[in-house]
Amino acid sequence: MAPSPFPRTPPLPRTIAALLLVGTVGMLSACSSASTTSKAADANEAKEIEIGLLAPLTGPSASDGLGMKQGAELAIKQLNDAGGVAGHKFKLNSVDVQGQSNDAVTKGVQALTDNDNVKVVVTGYASTSNFEIDEFAAAEKLYLLGGNTAQTQAIVEKNPSKYPTVWSITPNYDAYGTEPVNLAEDWASKGLWKPRNKSAFIVRSDNPYSESIADGLVKQFKSKGWTIAGQEKVPFGPVNDWGTIIAKVRSANPDFIVNTDYQVSNEASFMQQFLQNPTKSLVFMQYGPNQPQFFELTKKQSDGVLFNNLAGLVPSSNYEPAAQLQKDWKAAYGSDNVDPQGVMTYVETKLYAEALRSVGDPDDAAALGAYIGKSDTRQASGRLVFDQATHLAKQGDDYVPLQSFQFQDEKKVLIAPEKYKDGTFRLPPWMK
Repeated sequence: MAPSPFPRTPPLPRTIAALLLVGTVGMLSACSSASTTSKAADANEAKEIEIGLLAPLTGPSASDGLGMKQGAELAIKQLNDAGGVAGHKFKLNSVDVQGQSNDAVTKGVQALTDNDNVKVVVTGYASTSNFEIDEFAAAEKLYLLGGNTAQTQAIVEKNPSKYPTVWSITPNYDAYGTEPVNLAEDWASKGLWKPRNKSAFIVRSDNPYSESIADGLVKQFKSKGWTIAGQEKVPFGPVNDWGTIIAKVRSANPDFIVNTDYQVSNEASFMQQFLQNPTKSLVFMQYGPNQPQFFELTKKQSDGVLFNNLAGLVPSSNYEPAAQLQKDWKAAYGSDNVDPQGVMTYVETKLYAEALRSVGDPDDAAALGAYIGKSDTRQASGRLVFDQATHLAKQGDDYVPLQSFQFQDEKKVLIAPEKYKDGTFRLPPWMK
């Protein structure tokens, strides 16, 4: 063996060598422990999923936004209290779309799509046209929504395969444009009400939701032999003075008045000003009276008002999912009057959780979207099954029912459909 070119180092005493060995092992162990702790912390942090919410938290529709926020918060609390889903817990990331302007919605969508911790976005409605559907689809982000289904259908049905992560828990709005007329005809046939000349006056707001429903009602009235005594359109946004329009209504003296401006404060002020000198007309208002704020603003003046709703709570004590949500809502918020927008975001959040429980991977948006699209579940808003051509929920008494209401004795009474109703139409007090 060739001699080493390096001088030989004398061996260390055993005690010193032992101490060095222990120190080295300790250092390695500490580094390993720190690394493990860091990885564990990262893993725990990664297990918290953010659920995005687009909602009008300020502005004229803030009461709707509050309901959306409360519904999502209640669902998240229940999921977390039960230990989470597939190893994940949840927190809400709310974005205010304010007055639903395109700029506000676009900024909100950007904030949520840029956030990798946001795995799903829920809403009752965000914009009036649902243009954001394309942005979420392009970002491959799950988007579960409720409002403006005509706009959703128009976007999705051109190429449903382009939108595998976008699903609406609300059905097509076609029934909104027919059911009030059908009910009026039914009440007349049963002698509950006698129209004088089968005339209707339509008030609409300048936005796609209001316009499409008003157009449907005009068409349905005419198909049933009614005369449209007048039509008026108001700008989208706050309307405080209805004097000019109500003067035209009084001049026309119709049998049926329809107001499709869905904003709560607008419809409440319309009703208050109409009752200063009412005509002998039925009054139907689109959506607004569903909100608790409408009754708070009108009280006894609400009696007799007709309205309807899709995808809200099915208020039947015999329907367990709705009865349970009613109890949970009261425990959380002190009222069993469940906000209809809250029902939407509650159902959407629970629907996402059911998909995650099955799929397991929160980053597999395609698999989660496919699971949701094929699901068949009983939710507080009815039996939820999706139309594959439009990505809308199916509508009907055996699916998501259109519910028609009337305020009677300062209470919200369900008067249709027959399967769920707990009361019958009455003549409004101003017509007696």
